[in-house]
Amino acid sequence: MTYTSLPTGVSPPLAEVNAHNHTGLVIIFASICLFLILSSLGMRIYAVSQRSMVMNDDYVLTLAVAVAVAQISVVLFEAHVGWGKSGELLNPSDTGAMDKSVYASDLLYIIILGLSKCCTSLFYQHLSPFTTRRVTRGLLGLSVAWTILSTFLLAIRCSRDPWKDINHDCDSLLTHWTVITVLDIAVEAMLLLYPVKLIYRLHLKRSRKLTVLAILGCRGILIPLAILHYTSIREQITSSNPTLAGAYATVIEELHLSTSILLLTLSSAKLFLAAYEDDDGLAYMDESSRGKSQPRSRSRRTLTLSRQLDHMEDPILRHSRSDLQIVKDVQISVTSETIELRDQTDWLG
Repeated sequence: MTYTSLPTGVSPPLAEVNAHNHTGLVIIFASICLFLILSSLGMRIYAVSQRSMVMNDDYVLTLAVAVAVAQISVVLFEAHVGWGKSGELLNPSDTGAMDKSVYASDLLYIIILGLSKCCTSLFYQHLSPFTTRRVTRGLLGLSVAWTILSTFLLAIRCSRDPWKDINHDCDSLLTHWTVITVLDIAVEAMLLLYPVKLIYRLHLKRSRKLTVLAILGCRGILIPLAILHYTSIREQITSSNPTLAGAYATVIEELHLSTSILLLTLSSAKLFLAAYEDDDGLAYMDESSRGKSQPRSRSRRTLTLSRQLDHMEDPILRHSRSDLQIVKDVQISVTSETIELRDQTDWLG
């Protein structure tokens, strides 16, 4: 397409959005998603500075953000060399670089989703008592297994140059994406169901339980995004013009991965913390999994509850002549500031 109507000295736009060119659409969504991802990292850094303690999921989130930045950079490059254009508009000299960049961005996309699942599993492990952490470790293992298997399925295609297999010429490509998506939805469903039992056992008001479940349940949006991505990938593979149809798959891909990272910051949201703590700053989780809480005001006491039963594999058994008693110890430490009172005699007379 030529721009004969442009004034002298005015260059054509860097990207276009029309019936034959969707590169502008890819660049716009990739830029927006980059902003969301970097914002997520900023929010988590602020949360870490407030609780003065770095958790395992903080490291995983940082790694996911680093991989996501690399993935978006690859997407911007593939749009620059022609991804999103109709076949007749492509420069033959750029086709090889475009195919390889699309192949790399898809693999990085899978890795980011896997890191998001691992980060969520680690967060659940911090919230869970010691006796139920086998379930969270199982979820973590499933997340790692899904990442490895999905990367393997996506990397191996039909030819010796797998990056060239982007359409129906590779019969197994759609099958591989089907398996990846089905397993992805299954793992996400498990990550959604686990907090229900966990929150149900907490000593919280029903309204607060519903608030916590609603916040953690926001991850459910990843399931329709996974289905939408699979639909767009299927259209790309079955299309006679895959480089043009693949632009929509790339857009959904960027939305999917950025949302999966953005949802990891919900645990640091004020609404979540307000529902998960009482008015005295008492958090309903293991002391070992919390950072040092800060007092809300100088005149208010800070209470810290240590539930020893959650940190022991077996409860303490005290033997007596009559029977065995199971003892659950609860320690409450009260920290209060020294309040200096002026001598009351100054107020008399």
